Amino acid sequence: MADPKAFPRMAGPGLVLCLALLVGLAGSLPSVEADAAELTDVLDAFDGPDPFDFAMRLRFLSDTRTSTVARQVKCLAGDAIGGQVCPDASGIVLAKELAYERVRNVMAIDARFGLYKDMEVYLSLPIVLWDQWQHDFADGVTKENSTIRTPTDNESLFAIDYASNQRSGLGDMQLGLRWAPFNWYRDATEPSWVIGVDYTLPTGTPMTAQNDTVGYGLSELQLYTTISRRTLRMLEPYFHLRSIIRFGSQDGLFVSHGQTQTQEAPGAVIGTQVGLSVLPWENNVRDERVEIEGGFGMDYVFRGREYTEIWEALASPSNPCQASQGCTNTLNTKSALDASGQMTQTDGITDVEAYGRFAGWVGVHYQPVKFFQVSGRLGWVTETPHFITYGDYGKNLDSNPAVEQSNKQGQNEYSPTFLPSVDTPGSRLRVQDVSTFGLMLSIQGKL
Repeated sequence: MADPKAFPRMAGPGLVLCLALLVGLAGSLPSVEADAAELTDVLDAFDGPDPFDFAMRLRFLSDTRTSTVARQVKCLAGDAIGGQVCPDASGIVLAKELAYERVRNVMAIDARFGLYKDMEVYLSLPIVLWDQWQHDFADGVTKENSTIRTPTDNESLFAIDYASNQRSGLGDMQLGLRWAPFNWYRDATEPSWVIGVDYTLPTGTPMTAQNDTVGYGLSELQLYTTISRRTLRMLEPYFHLRSIIRFGSQDGLFVSHGQTQTQEAPGAVIGTQVGLSVLPWENNVRDERVEIEGGFGMDYVFRGREYTEIWEALASPSNPCQASQGCTNTLNTKSALDASGQMTQTDGITDVEAYGRFAGWVGVHYQPVKFFQVSGRLGWVTETPHFITYGDYGKNLDSNPAVEQSNKQGQNEYSPTFLPSVDTPGSRLRVQDVSTFGLMLSIQGKL
């Protein structure tokens, strides 16, 4: 990299990867580790007296997500449903049912390698130490007034209270390539501009209700660009844009179940972030500094299928709703029968309505010597309320306007993933009051 004595110092390399803490995969947990909001310090190689750059970092991340799950119910005037009294006029209301919490602890190993001038490749390997969620009745809700866990198992949807499998193991690895066509570090008359692409591989074993693994069964392609400009010697604002497309892997749960399925993978994501790095103290000669940074981000997540707050409870083998006992709430009762002539059981993955996601963070980074940095960071993420059971009926395959179980050609037009008990309007589930608080601690060494 260019001689650090020749230019005012920009935000350090540790800050670049420390910003990879916000918002995340679409899945049920918008984790503060998954978003890659990159600043513009790119490692390089074959560059004068500094022919090779390499950085290694160890991160500990802890996320806690809380939310409330409500359900659409038919409410007659004066009735009490889900801990609330129906309004004077009868109709469909949202009754709060569940209080949800998920805790996830991850140790991530990050490595960055300079390839050429202002070009680097990087990878991140997450090792999930603990991932577990639970839900209980919301305040004022009991078996007597709940529409999810009723006194009669044949009318229940899943168990409440519920504790998930305790999950741990290797997560989904990320590879990336970044290039800076303009670098303020080299030329103080130019801003820094980075173009990047990264790819998440489904290296973790996909989660199912029967196992304790941590993979999402997805490939994820992200394209992003970031621009920043050092000003007043101690400030560096930046602006970041990104887009994400996700694809299901063959051994995961995001696969096609037939031609009438309307959604297959999680929805695409588009997002933007703005932030500011402040350097109250630095020593250019010895490459020492203190950085304080913060920012705000927002994403739009398109409609798609996801792991949600209810997925494992819905598909759990210990679900009190059992087909053998006459309960059909977890069966795709309107879609075509499987090869053995039976109605298919849900795997817990549901269609999710499009929603917005907003995040904020603040962090401190201390570099006491040139080759070492320690960092700490706090983040918060929220989501707009949205339906987490939002499946379409299916696809019309003939000239009749409606979706039918047997059309003119004898075909079943219902989607094989349509779950009538929760996807039918008037019985859908909606997530509200979402908050994810995240902590990151890291150490980084650089050559």
